[in-house]
Amino acid sequence: IVQKRWIMKGIGKWVVKLRHLILIAAVVLLIPSGIGYLNTRINYDVLTYLPKDIETMVGQDILLDEFGQGAVSMVVVRGMEFKDVASLKAEIEEVPHVKDVIWYDSFVSLSTPVEMLPQDVRDAFLSGDATLMAVTYDTGTSADETMEAITEIRKLATENVYLAGISGIVTDTRDLANAEEPIYVLLAVIFATIILGISMDTFLAPIFFLLSIGMCIIYNLGSNWFFGEISYITKALAAVLQLGVTMDYSIFLWHSFKEKQQTFPGDSRSAMAAAINMTQQSVIGSSITTIAGFIAL
Repeated sequence: IVQKRWIMKGIGKWVVKLRHLILIAAVVLLIPSGIGYLNTRINYDVLTYLPKDIETMVGQDILLDEFGQGAVSMVVVRGMEFKDVASLKAEIEEVPHVKDVIWYDSFVSLSTPVEMLPQDVRDAFLSGDATLMAVTYDTGTSADETMEAITEIRKLATENVYLAGISGIVTDTRDLANAEEPIYVLLAVIFATIILGISMDTFLAPIFFLLSIGMCIIYNLGSNWFFGEISYITKALAAVLQLGVTMDYSIFLWHSFKEKQQTFPGDSRSAMAAAINMTQQSVIGSSITTIAGFIAL
């Protein structure tokens, strides 16, 4: 009895005693965390993390603030009649946030024979059966509005129309990350479940481990709302990285609990309280080391 009372002291005692309240609070916290996650902007342009005082970033700000011109894309059209290119240009100009589309008919009439065009104009806009259009936007390179405009332009384009430029790369990066990230997370969960199911004495423990870590991942991503936006790299790596880094804490606690069940047969509450008290020091030490590493990163 004396040993049991001593074991039940400390944090383990309160966790076991308040376990129902802790579970309810954990579930309730998923609501604001989920809202925060859905309302956190994902930044797909790593160039925005460059210092604001370098010439490239200063020049981009001047273009946007003083000239109202942000991102620029190049649209290459191959094997298309000039009248069809002109029609495509008119459709692109109607896309929201497209400021201007510059093609050779911006300087001369389509009725003017190509041979009569100045050489520099021909070299700038024509090459063989391909022609080039420059599309400017009134929003920044990685702005959400710019990416949506690029998506709309690609819907207008045919298989012989290609859009290039930094904003196009950012848009492709967004689409690839959104398509592949769920696959990576699913593979990580499947592999973790299989390994834990084989190595542990019950198949239920891995399920509860993954559920608890999944809730913590939502807390983590939801709390990023206070930053306004996060990098797509953070979003892509956070779930898998957090799964790998924190899974061992659950394994520590589970094995300690199984060990303490032999000390307190038939008393799961005392066994869990003792397990928490026994593992908290190693878990805290390991987690602080992890935190320090991520702060440095």
